[in-house]
Amino acid sequence: MAESVPGLTALDRDEIVRDWRARAPAWARWAAHIEKLAEKFNEPLLDAADLEPGQRVLDLACGAGEPALSAARRVAPDGLVTATDLLPEMLVACRERAGAAGIANIDFRVADMAALPFNDRSFERVICRFGIMFVPDPVAAMLEARRVLVAQGKSAWMVWGPLDDNTLQSVLQHEARAALSLPADPDLPQFRFARSGLIANVLNAAGFTDVTEQELRFKPAPKHGSRFWQANLEMSFARDLADLPAARRQALDDRLEAAFDRFRVGDHYLLRAHLRIATGRAPARK
Repeated sequence: MAESVPGLTALDRDEIVRDWRARAPAWARWAAHIEKLAEKFNEPLLDAADLEPGQRVLDLACGAGEPALSAARRVAPDGLVTATDLLPEMLVACRERAGAAGIANIDFRVADMAALPFNDRSFERVICRFGIMFVPDPVAAMLEARRVLVAQGKSAWMVWGPLDDNTLQSVLQHEARAALSLPADPDLPQFRFARSGLIANVLNAAGFTDVTEQELRFKPAPKHGSRFWQANLEMSFARDLADLPAARRQALDDRLEAAFDRFRVGDHYLLRAHLRIATGRAPARK
């Protein structure tokens, strides 16, 4: 069904799984470190989903724990979040972080977005932060999300805007690929929905109603000397960094520090971030 949405690039599921399996340890290692930054993404998504106490929420592609943990706090004490990911390795970190934070109103399931292991009309809300981009057939995944939602239940999806308008990822992709002798990739899956209207088109193709799409822009200002890019570097290029000699890794870090220096103003860097949030409701059932 992916071909029913013009402009949507094809993906190899096996390659996506191999890549994320290699990246899982880095995501687990850096999850707590980037938790505060994640709030800039989580809160607008949860607001768009209209999360309230008592709701049953499904988080697709929860990764190392967000936004599932933030959602669980919002729907507490009587609501429940089901955190899912295609890879069990990701759920390990999510489960550990929930336990450490004392969050009990959450459960965990390994699940493929395109074939969810849940009954029809099981949830009031479905959320997905930076996950739908990696699904070979996003229309099929959204059809599944619609199936497990109650009538008029709401879904909210966050994706990246254009690469060139996301300073951190743009610099990392250019500089790290050059340093690691990797070819440029014009079809990076994480920017698959960068074009305005494309994520909304997928929701419409899957039969959602009241579809909306909005832009979210902000200007991160990390401190100079913080090497703020380390987490994203390791989470994005885990396979390529795994056997990199220490000298080459140091050279890469130095190269990135020099590349980001052009964004430095005083004691901070001034960066750009550009995202999209799309929402849609499951249609009323007769």
